Amino acid sequence: MEGGERLLLVLRSLNQIGPCTVLELHRSTNISRPAIYRAVTTLCRHGYVERIPKGSRFRVTSEVRLLSTGFRDDDWIAEAGGSAIAQVQKKVLWPTSLTTFDRGAMVIRETTRHRSPFVFDTGSVGVRLPVLQSSQGLAYLAFCSREKRRIIINLLRSSPDPLDAIARDEKETDRLLRNTARRGYGMRRGGIVEQTSSIAVPLRIENDALGAICVTFASSAVPLKEAIAVFVPHLREAAQQIAAVALKRS
Repeated sequence: MEGGERLLLVLRSLNQIGPCTVLELHRSTNISRPAIYRAVTTLCRHGYVERIPKGSRFRVTSEVRLLSTGFRDDDWIAEAGGSAIAQVQKKVLWPTSLTTFDRGAMVIRETTRHRSPFVFDTGSVGVRLPVLQSSQGLAYLAFCSREKRRIIINLLRSSPDPLDAIARDEKETDRLLRNTARRGYGMRRGGIVEQTSSIAVPLRIENDALGAICVTFASSAVPLKEAIAVFVPHLREAAQQIAAVALKRS
């Protein structure tokens, strides 16, 4: 296999499977690990790939937009948000994640779970979360544009997934979103992972939400009142940093 072919195969695999290690690329491509190291180094040098800070995983950058139509238009959020949520995790220790909406669910685009000493679930990159039963989904939906919210709720009402059934209860859906908007953050206690809770704030620019970032913690270890007082300010600061990047792009 020629060197150029290896580069394209490694880049294609990174684009398809998302952030991953050299070992995972080796398993996906059957290319030797030394050759993958060389390919990844070359791609990093030219700006198409970057190493996730303080980790062994690599991911594509927005420069891939020049080469591939497989790059999502909002992938820059994961790039901009990676360092922001890493700073939150340093301060609170609990895993912090960034999610965006995609086809009826909130999708984890970046997470610090691999760096946090306190992990109680398997919320890795790419995991899909129910909108109305996750703190991220509530934070996103409560603060996105009115028209976007209407379309998403209609999608959820027609969903066969039992986790979306709550959307068919108009009064309960309105109550959840109204309370979230009033507080300024989304909240989940138990539910998806029984022993955990999470708090999320929206990633907002002007009058719309781009996604949400959250801290997940053990319900028995952190009282909810303390979690709100400590986590929400850090999350809001990180959200403002990401929004500043968005404004520069617009």
